[in-house]
Amino acid sequence: MASTDYALLAGVRHSLRALNGVIEAGAKAAGLTVQQQGFLLSLAARSGAHVPLADLRADLGMDHATTSELLTRLVRRGLVTRRTGIDRRAVDVSLTQSGRSALTRSVRAIGREVKLAKKRGDLDALQRNLRAYVAFHTKSPRVGHGARSGSPRRALASRQPSSARASLPL
Repeated sequence: MASTDYALLAGVRHSLRALNGVIEAGAKAAGLTVQQQGFLLSLAARSGAHVPLADLRADLGMDHATTSELLTRLVRRGLVTRRTGIDRRAVDVSLTQSGRSALTRSVRAIGREVKLAKKRGDLDALQRNLRAYVAFHTKSPRVGHGARSGSPRRALASRQPSSARASLPL
């Protein structure tokens, strides 16, 4: 590995920590953990009503036990409801009004933190660092017609599920 590769990846990691700090501040402002915030966000992005738990588990990349424990805590707090799906083994999840309110507080706090991060230049650094790292690893020699086509941004976006590509208001 070249030292350039290490430096680029270190820059990306530093910038991601800044972004994670913004997300953590948003969760804390709403009295949520980052996992709870992610669960509610995924649920809201999928309509917020009667969403199969298996879909949320896939969105979050969590195993069954972790997702079930998280769901139990959210139900106890009155932020979501669960009900048995058509298939008795399945569970559907819906946001409650309290859950929507908590998520709204969280997203608004993230928006405020994003503005502060933008003023500090953290977001510019994230864009620069990520763009440089992706470019470093996707460069190909321009020999004939063998060069890669399309932008790295399109290539990354096309690998995400359409629900992940939807822009969420911050």
